[in-house]
Amino acid sequence: MNRLTEPLSRPAHRPGSLGALSVCVTSTRWYLTRLDRLRWTIWLCGGMASGPGRNPISASFYLQDDNTLWLHGRKNIYITTLMIRIITGIVDVMKIAFIVSQFPTISETFIVQQITGLLEMGHSVQIVSFRDSHPTPIQKEVQEYNLIAKTVYVCVPDNKMQLRFRGFICLLECLLRNPRATLNLLSYFRKIKCFRYLDLFLARFFLRNSIDIIHAHFGPNGLQSLCTKWMGIHSRHITSFHGYDVSVYIQQNGPRVYEQLFSFGDRFTYNSQATKDKLVSLGCPLHKMIKLPMGINLKAIPFKERTLLPGEKIRLLSVGRLVEMKGREYAIKAIAQIKGKYNIHYDIVGDGPLRDDLTKMVTDLGLDDIIQFRGWTDSETLEMLYSQAHLFIHPSITSSDGNQEGQGVVFIEAQAYGIPVIATRHGAFPDSLLDGQSGFLVPEKDVEALADKIEFLIKNPQLWPQLGRTGRRFVEEQFDAAILNKKLEEIYTELL
Repeated sequence: MNRLTEPLSRPAHRPGSLGALSVCVTSTRWYLTRLDRLRWTIWLCGGMASGPGRNPISASFYLQDDNTLWLHGRKNIYITTLMIRIITGIVDVMKIAFIVSQFPTISETFIVQQITGLLEMGHSVQIVSFRDSHPTPIQKEVQEYNLIAKTVYVCVPDNKMQLRFRGFICLLECLLRNPRATLNLLSYFRKIKCFRYLDLFLARFFLRNSIDIIHAHFGPNGLQSLCTKWMGIHSRHITSFHGYDVSVYIQQNGPRVYEQLFSFGDRFTYNSQATKDKLVSLGCPLHKMIKLPMGINLKAIPFKERTLLPGEKIRLLSVGRLVEMKGREYAIKAIAQIKGKYNIHYDIVGDGPLRDDLTKMVTDLGLDDIIQFRGWTDSETLEMLYSQAHLFIHPSITSSDGNQEGQGVVFIEAQAYGIPVIATRHGAFPDSLLDGQSGFLVPEKDVEALADKIEFLIKNPQLWPQLGRTGRRFVEEQFDAAILNKKLEEIYTELL
């Protein structure tokens, strides 16, 4: 009962009738929120005892003859969590919009982990993507949680006629939905002397949907989603920085590119000390920053100690896009230095613009019988390759345009599997691996150092189990998605 009367007992911080009015409005909103929560809970639970069909959500639940409640499909697990949390009042359901460049993408599994984690906590999540992308294969979580259905593609047409027509229709809809917010946005366009169609299309999404939290991944997407601030929409704004957005993007656009974002954004997350240092140098306010590395789903990653049987082939593995930044050419050259000495096989998973060049290099070095390009594989094949691998190689470099990788999530996953890792001192990597304890870091582009560490671990397989155990423990302590998603939820809650 104290909770019911508490809003009315709060002191008014405004004088006279204005303060009383403020208290009444606040209390009314509080009660309406709880009534709406109760109504939704009753609707969710309705019909559960009499079988599916009473409403579209409870159709996933029904009572068997032995009065056992059954839930169909993992994708509906978050509905159970939602019901429990609504009934007990643990947390209000938050409406969250993720802003990404494209969705889904094979290489950004960490974003999927955040989204599915928040869904399982009972929150409402929508995904806004600036490019339509349907890669093959697709992450199984995208299918299990039906994330494509939760995705809105806000794309700018290439055809100018089509762009202007869609822009006109979009502007009319925005004016009808919220004239003041739309006029605020047009005033901003007049101020910067530029009509930005993407801002307008994005504005329509936010006028169609009531959003509590806007979470943009990568700095440029954070800048793009600032249109809500110009419109006067009071959603909270958080941007996660990862790597290229504080390296090559700064070189291309200058050190002041994020000034408005730092001023108007509410929170900024970084994945490592290196990323934090760069953000501080760019002028990001310290009181708005919080460390939040990208996590992995440890429940889906079985740990296995790596051992070598007599006569067994030593299997090396790399996973990622075939681009300059990943440094695959240096791994290939390192393998060339030790070929003929050991019985080894090197699997390279991934695809990209450098595949033909790398394939030619492998042939020229006489490594066709050692190195196999797998392309992008499905999750089952990838899990098999992780299970078979003895060593993981990830020799990323700073590319010619200044681009750097972020956290190195792929070799964090390798450590979780129990695989010793050899990577480079690059970007945020020193925060993602215990040098000398779960693997080794070598200088960028140093083929000799890379070959030496590979050969050292090949010669000393008795070290593999301890390196693997240390790596798994390190990942459990620092990169467990369940823990990090809970921390993310707390960040959201503090902002509301």
